[in-house]
Amino acid sequence: MDIPEPFLHIIERNYNSRSRENWIRKFINSCFSQLIQELNITNFQTRAKKTGDMFEYIFWFIMKNEYDIELTNDYVIPRACMERGGSLDFGIVNNNKVLCGIEAKGSATEIINSDGTIETLGRPALKRTDTMKKAISQAYQFKRTFPESLFYIVTNVKPESGNSKCMMNLAEGDIVDKFIDITNQEDLNFLVEKLRSILSAI
Repeated sequence: MDIPEPFLHIIERNYNSRSRENWIRKFINSCFSQLIQELNITNFQTRAKKTGDMFEYIFWFIMKNEYDIELTNDYVIPRACMERGGSLDFGIVNNNKVLCGIEAKGSATEIINSDGTIETLGRPALKRTDTMKKAISQAYQFKRTFPESLFYIVTNVKPESGNSKCMMNLAEGDIVDKFIDITNQEDLNFLVEKLRSILSAI
């Protein structure tokens, strides 16, 4: 995956200066904050798009550099209606067979302003019902096409109440094998183990 600038240097800068304990949440939020500052983002739509892109790059980067797992990205699956802007975010593909699909839905939960103050952002990532619906739609398209393959939705924040939480509960264990919060080490370890198991069987 070719990570464009300024995303790449922001990710590398924060990754190289990370602490070793409970580092992922801080790493992600620092990347989001620095991206918003560097691009001088002031409106919600731009922030949501750019931080969503940043989350995808961060996830791929962590998988590759921390766990030596290199995922296929932006995989086109015409029969699953996954083309152009709706392609599969990430997957494990072997001989044109998709063994696992991953949809990434993350965004900033807070930003650190230039004066050091922390600003909490409302309804990030999967807490938004429209974002949850998009993620579940991708899961449906994938599972209708590859019913035996695993499908995960990765994020940096899960909803704890409301309609988004309800939709997550309905989908998990059915068309979504698991929702993974990569800032939760238990969730992340689970995903890494599953991906390594798939890769070792190829």
